[in-house]
Amino acid sequence: MSLAPWQLVLCGINHKTATVEQREPLQLGQDDIPAALDAYSDQPGVYECVVLSTCNRVEFYAVLSREVDPLLSVAEFYHKFRDNDIKPLRESFYIRKGRHVAAHMFRVAGGLDSMVLGENQIVGQLKDAYSSACQVKTAGKMMHRLLHQAFRVAKQVRTDTEMGRGACSVSSAAIDLLRDRATELTHPSVLFVGVNQMIKLAATNLSSSHHSRLMFANRTPEKAKSLAAAFHGTGHGLDTVEDLLPQADILISCTGSAQPVITREMLRRFVKGYPEHKLLVADLAIPRDVDADREFADSIEVHDLESIKAFVEQQKQRREAAIPAAEKIIDLRLNEFGYWYNHAIHESTFEGMSDSFEQIRREELDPIVRQLPFEQQEAVENASRRLVDRLLRIKARQESDKT
Repeated sequence: MSLAPWQLVLCGINHKTATVEQREPLQLGQDDIPAALDAYSDQPGVYECVVLSTCNRVEFYAVLSREVDPLLSVAEFYHKFRDNDIKPLRESFYIRKGRHVAAHMFRVAGGLDSMVLGENQIVGQLKDAYSSACQVKTAGKMMHRLLHQAFRVAKQVRTDTEMGRGACSVSSAAIDLLRDRATELTHPSVLFVGVNQMIKLAATNLSSSHHSRLMFANRTPEKAKSLAAAFHGTGHGLDTVEDLLPQADILISCTGSAQPVITREMLRRFVKGYPEHKLLVADLAIPRDVDADREFADSIEVHDLESIKAFVEQQKQRREAAIPAAEKIIDLRLNEFGYWYNHAIHESTFEGMSDSFEQIRREELDPIVRQLPFEQQEAVENASRRLVDRLLRIKARQESDKT
């Protein structure tokens, strides 16, 4: 059987392959994603695509013509969409194809490829990426299958292993770091800048502590006030941040702004006006929100994603014991996807029929397989796939004989 003229590919860059400074120009905010999907999918030979853009990665999952180079297609996108030249970062991008795309995504969904081992926030970000692709209709049959299988992996890893136990998001790691650095503060006042999932998680992690004051600032004051009400805090507009700085012991910022929302000039005025005031900062944004450097080191201690990454490295051992169990789940789900993908990339002999057989196989086996140990699950899965494969081939030969 000949191969289909398309292939499943991934082209991405993440916290392992590039620094914060290198990734900043490539970041795509949630509001940018629909237009980015449209622009990328308009290129010749792009049949499907989903773009995952978080503080730690930007990844293009796509179905491309076999004649299209994945890296060149992403380079062309950034050239037209942002007027950015990514060629200097060529070595920082990674390319995956076919089954290896699924293997990578399943590890991302399961929290094994995150800066924080076992991070659970990535699942919501992956769902948002898929939802955006569905809304602008750049997700087709391949992406539907791939993403839904990834969501199954994420759910099973978090329910069947210790990987998802306890706080394991970037924001929770930032809070742990701040607590470690602020031991001398009994009831610190906290200023949150931005209203999004990262800020909500950080506020939730802090809400169990008895802080004297929680303040929230956002470009839209109504959103800040709404979030503040949930934590018995106060809501403010972004234009009041400079006035709020002297009232805060801790600043946690995460916006989607392309420019710093807390500028160098604001910090200079703050330090000059309040020379004895110490401010502890967690900048969780990409691009970064706080334009601080060593000039302010005596008064302002800033931790960005790079320093949080270093802190996480020291804390991750407790989750490493769960990796083997998570890997087994990923392998099992990867074999399921690989079996389906193997048929999808060949001629249309199995088109439609393989989907029907697979659906029947899943409906009959899922209630039983879930109750079995991993070793037996794998044996039953493999045997049932071989059975369906043989039936499909018999049917294919019959159809061929008729013609």
